[in-house]
Amino acid sequence: MIEAPPTHHGSQRPVAAIDGTTVWVTLSGPVGGRTIIMLEDSDRNSTAQDGVRERLQVAMFRTVSVPVHDGLSAKSIIGVLDQLRITGGLLVGDGAGAELAWDLAAGHRGRFTGLVAIDCGHPGVPNADGVIREKDCPAVEVDTTILVGGRSAHAVARASRRHVHGDFRLVDVAGPRNSRHFTAQLATEIVMRALSR
Repeated sequence: MIEAPPTHHGSQRPVAAIDGTTVWVTLSGPVGGRTIIMLEDSDRNSTAQDGVRERLQVAMFRTVSVPVHDGLSAKSIIGVLDQLRITGGLLVGDGAGAELAWDLAAGHRGRFTGLVAIDCGHPGVPNADGVIREKDCPAVEVDTTILVGGRSAHAVARASRRHVHGDFRLVDVAGPRNSRHFTAQLATEIVMRALSR
């Protein structure tokens, strides 16, 4: 009988960001597994994030969870990954984490294998408030999945398609963000995107 690895919240490790702050990164799953880089918005439900990490660990993925805070830039994230000797992986982001994930995918071609964003479109597309975050942001050249939970997010996601030079998948969210349905759906979309390459 093969036993699944024990579920836990992973080990936390302090990493100095280039701006001088310390970022507490959570590492979980097997070191040799495919790497999932989760950029986690601190305003989101940590229980759901733990649930996704646990599901990915059981599926033998390595997760690197970086909490996103104001002032943390794409350059900072690259510095954190370099210190951890992580050369690439699939980017996953929600809220401010999704904005950073788009920036990383667009600005560091070849380093990341794919992108999963939740309710967030490409920086060159007007958001739900009509604001374009970065008019000259290049297209991403990785396969991309956007999970959306509302009409305005759906329109932003559809408009983002023209900025993705790879497979593009638009998925309606299955339930509230703190539900087990959402946790299962997000983990499934991450696995599908990670295994598509």
